Amino acid sequence: MKVQVTKPIIHLENISKTFYLRKKTGIFKSIKIPKHAVQEVNFDIYPGEIVGFIGTNGAGKSTTIKMMTGILTPTTGICEVGGIIPYESRIANAKNISVVFGQRTQMNWDLTVEDNFNLLKEIYDVSDEQFKRQVNLLDQHMGIKKFWEQQVRSLSLGQRVLTDIAISLIHSPKVIYLDEPTIGLDIMIKDKILKTLKLINQKENVTIILTTHDLSEIELLCERIIIIEEGKIIYDDTKDKMLETFSTDSVIQFDYDYTELKELEIFIKNKKIDYSVENKTMTLSIQQDVQDEKEILSQLYLNFSINKMTVARTSVQDVVRSIYSK
Repeated sequence: MKVQVTKPIIHLENISKTFYLRKKTGIFKSIKIPKHAVQEVNFDIYPGEIVGFIGTNGAGKSTTIKMMTGILTPTTGICEVGGIIPYESRIANAKNISVVFGQRTQMNWDLTVEDNFNLLKEIYDVSDEQFKRQVNLLDQHMGIKKFWEQQVRSLSLGQRVLTDIAISLIHSPKVIYLDEPTIGLDIMIKDKILKTLKLINQKENVTIILTTHDLSEIELLCERIIIIEEGKIIYDDTKDKMLETFSTDSVIQFDYDYTELKELEIFIKNKKIDYSVENKTMTLSIQQDVQDEKEILSQLYLNFSINKMTVARTSVQDVVRSIYSK
């Protein structure tokens, strides 16, 4: 991600969306019941940010994304993307964004990959020079020309998603929305897609909004996390800040010298650390709000013969579960 500029590329101010459901009150009568899908959501996203936008099913994330893409009009509030109000200028907004759905494609199944790229080139009015540059860049990092002449219907799921992400970047969008882009993919294809997205973000300064239930993807790709629940933002900060704020413990595991076991146990008990010993491996459970992990690690290395040490800290997945449970 490049250095943030002062002006956000996405600005949401008190955005709300209310749907009305009809409930029968008689044979010929019904009443409207409001359903508040999104309630006074506020955030700014800056050029080049990679943001994980997560929430449980029905939390309001898809509705928010649809308002940012111009599919839905907010009931109240202000939504701007690249200085454009999406639902008032849908064509202008579409030229600045791309949307990728993991289980759906924007490509024509009966055309070849090459024909689909050429079709999008004309739709987005991409110059020959820019088109050639983008195709070469995408082929270099995603290998799309391997199946350049194949019909889309003949591609595997992994190839199709890879191609969908590639074709979504052909017009150099400022913002790309990814909705479960790697769902159902094997780990090798998933890793390639995530690495490519990171690279494109760095090279093109594309702003990426990722919605997914696979929190390992958020941990690998995103620097900032926004959590929405029941239509309201319940968390919005950096991934590092989240881990620092909500992580409660870590696990230190290492091999020790058996002749030092007694002194090691005295040291651990004085620090009031929970521990276990199996063969020549010791496991310590560090409570971040009680014990100083850095100090403990330093003293272990200075005073004892320590080998093969590993430190496992709370993951984003663990933290998000903790936030939801509160």
